[in-house]
Amino acid sequence: MTIRGNITPGGGTPGGEAGSGARGWPRLADFGVPLLLVPPQLGLAALMSLSDTFLVPRDRGGWIALVVLVLVLDGVLVFRRVRPMAVIMTVVLGGNAGLLLIHAQEVPATDLALWVAVFSLAAHSGRWRAIAGCAAAFVVHETATALRADGVGDWTLDVSVDALLLLALTALGQLRRQRRARRAELAEQLEAAEHEHHAAAAAERERLARDLHDVAGHHLSAVIVHSGAVASIPDPALAVRALETAADTGRDVLAALVRLVDEVEPDERTGEGLPALLPPLCEGIRRLGTPVTLDVEGRARRLPPPVVTAAYRVVQESLTNAMRYASGAAVDVTVRYVAGGVEVEVHNGVPQVEGYVPQLGTGRGIAGMRSRATTLGGTLEAGPADDGGWRVRAVLPTGAPDGRRHGWPDVVDGILVAQSVLLPALIAFVPPEPVLPGWGFWSGALLLVAFLLRAVPLWWRRYTPYAVLAWTTGFDVLWSCTAGTTRAAMTGLLIVGGTTLIGAVYAVAAYARRGVPTWPAPFVAALAWAATIGAGAARLKGTPALPAGLITGYLLGLAFFLPAWIVGKAVVTRGHRWENAALETMAARAGVAVTAERHRVTQGLRGTVLDRTARFVRVAEDALADPRADRSAALVEVAEHARAALNDMRALLDALRPGPGPGTSAAESVAG
Repeated sequence: MTIRGNITPGGGTPGGEAGSGARGWPRLADFGVPLLLVPPQLGLAALMSLSDTFLVPRDRGGWIALVVLVLVLDGVLVFRRVRPMAVIMTVVLGGNAGLLLIHAQEVPATDLALWVAVFSLAAHSGRWRAIAGCAAAFVVHETATALRADGVGDWTLDVSVDALLLLALTALGQLRRQRRARRAELAEQLEAAEHEHHAAAAAERERLARDLHDVAGHHLSAVIVHSGAVASIPDPALAVRALETAADTGRDVLAALVRLVDEVEPDERTGEGLPALLPPLCEGIRRLGTPVTLDVEGRARRLPPPVVTAAYRVVQESLTNAMRYASGAAVDVTVRYVAGGVEVEVHNGVPQVEGYVPQLGTGRGIAGMRSRATTLGGTLEAGPADDGGWRVRAVLPTGAPDGRRHGWPDVVDGILVAQSVLLPALIAFVPPEPVLPGWGFWSGALLLVAFLLRAVPLWWRRYTPYAVLAWTTGFDVLWSCTAGTTRAAMTGLLIVGGTTLIGAVYAVAAYARRGVPTWPAPFVAALAWAATIGAGAARLKGTPALPAGLITGYLLGLAFFLPAWIVGKAVVTRGHRWENAALETMAARAGVAVTAERHRVTQGLRGTVLDRTARFVRVAEDALADPRADRSAALVEVAEHARAALNDMRALLDALRPGPGPGTSAAESVAG
């Protein structure tokens, strides 16, 4: 498997500076975003200048000054990666001061540049540095906003929107930084897995060399010596016994070699996952003298790569501990496929040795296994069993962890909830232009509770995305069909809180379980806008306008929610798929090396040693079956075939040696 992706040390480590973002000069790619910002900044200013409502330049000199300000701010953004804190302070101070001087306080030139600067600071800095920069930029920007605000209500709305937006950009930048750090970590683990790949191959070569020597080396040597010696003695009875011994020994060697071939032959039908990885692991431990049984309960299914890796490592560490601290004790390995997860249990009994006392280890192995399990949201228990042995039991969930781990993703969820409640409330009730004037306290409180009920499920959107989407869509449809049919403001408030549905659609695309189709999400969410626009059309133009309103609303909804779904799929494709592929590679790398070495031995045995051994067995059996046969000549032929088989085996052992070095000692000693 080939893993493609740009892995650089620029991800850094959590809490520290990004390696590529602390020093140096801008790269060519750093010019891209500033160049893309210029057209929308000046275009929005031009559109706003068509209305007398906004403070924008009206004269040629003012426009020249605005263009220069935009170019300067965007030019500063070129350094956003290498000097993020200096860039954010330059943008917020220089931008707001420049807008005040040229009387263009309503132009969003500063806002767009500030958003990019805040995101860049968070993406290339540690947590507290990013928060400090965001807070400083917020204070400066809102101080300048207060100078142009039309009353306290207008300023409150601006402050609320800016606070949520800047905090969201900081959270997204930190998530971006964490993903880069994760990719850098996986790149290091892949490199370590490559070393493990070579180590596993060398270990398997040595093990197979020892097995071949134990299975065939001594027996073939005995046949050669015994048959050659008896062939020179004119004693028919002794020749018969020598032929019988050679035939019996040859059959034993054949049976042992066939078993060895059957054990090492790779079975391509096993597929991937635990059913393919665990049997070779258990067989390797069994051949070292520890009796191991493996049971798989439940319907085997494809598991996420992190779960496969964790389960394999738990079994591997438990078997190693059983060999080390309970030598000779029987070990039972059980894998249970259960709803929502997989359970792995390894139990070893007490060796039948009088006075046996389990040795104590360092505890690092158990700590490592528990860390793997808890990282996935699972549990691991290790301790004495009822029969006096030792039991390790891990429960690994295949879906989302049961408990929430608070971090930047939770900040994004909280911002979505706050925005979905706070913005409609401010627009509905805060002067100078509330869309619901004259509402009393209790009616306003009831409206806030309704919007809170609509938004709170977003807190669980990463864990049950389709349920959150269904709830939000159903709420909007019901709201449009009831309250939305009475006043236009009631449906307008749903549009203001539209990020609720955007967040739900994105969550389905990015967090739905593997195998669950996500493409219906934007089509489901569009039903809410169909109901909203349809209710407005029916309210304004009567029932005949309802079908046209429904169709128009549905199409607008698709145009609005499809991009959210596309972005979610892009994130999971670029990030999660690469990580899963890397984890699968690490889980399978050592197994591939072991299988390759076994396949080499299999082909060598089948082509040479097995054939030679079978020949001298047939010669001995034929000589014993024919009373007129020359048994001395048969013994000579038996010795020749046995010697050829032994030479072929030594040649195979020589082929297993990778070359001069420390790793060749075992095979070299066996071959000699």
